[in-house]
This record gives sequence, structure tokens and C-alpha cells, in this order.
Amino acid sequence: MWNKDILKDITIINKWFNPKTKENEYKLKHIKGFWSYNEGINISNVELVKNDGLKVFIFNYDGYVSPKEFQKTGEGWTLQNDDYLVKGIIENITTLTDLKSNYECMKIMNVANKDYGSLDMQHFEIDGE
Repeated sequence: MWNKDILKDITIINKWFNPKTKENEYKLKHIKGFWSYNEGINISNVELVKNDGLKVFIFNYDGYVSPKEFQKTGEGWTLQNDDYLVKGIIENITTLTDLKSNYECMKIMNVANKDYGSLDMQHFEIDGE
């Protein structure tokens, strides 16, 4: 069982295409989660490959909608590839370049919904770079 006291603030940044303005917008959601980072390498017979990894665990499903539903309405929050997670709380962003240079953040590369077992154990497991 996870100790919920170790969960920290995370900002989810969802990209949404606004059909009225015909422009992309970024919607922010603050949530608690567990942020894990590891530095490593893979060694094979012929090469040495850097294998750093970021992983985030989110245990709160309140307000979550599927990526497909989020793209339709822009309501709630979702987890989808190419969106971003930021360690801590931010209130707005100007550009993704500013985000990457000023905050510890990750681009979402894979989302696994671990919605089995007890309610205390159900969570999203997000991998990123």
C-alpha cells in the first residue's frame, strides 16, 4: 500500500485544440502524485546507451476523462502522449521552451491505467522523458 503522505504536487498540462478560436490551448490541472527519476545506462556487447527514466504515479481519478473525450470538450483533465507533467504547481505557461528550461517537467510517452485491486492501489503509471 502507498503512503499517501509522500505524494507531492504535480501540474498536468493538457494540449487542447479550441474549435472556436482554431488554436491550441494549454489547460492546467493540479493534482497529487509520486514523481520518480532514475539515471542509468544499458550495456550490451556493442554499445553503451543512456537509459534515464521518469515515472509518475497518480492515484486520483477525480475529474479524469479519456483523451478522446477531453479533445471533444476540453473539460476535466486527461493523460495522453505528448502532454506534460510538471513537478510542483505552476499557474500558467507561455511556451513549452520556457517550461522545459524553468521547471522540472516530463513529456508523457506512455500511460498505463492500473485500475485493478483495492481502491487504494488503483493508479495511473506514466512514463516520460
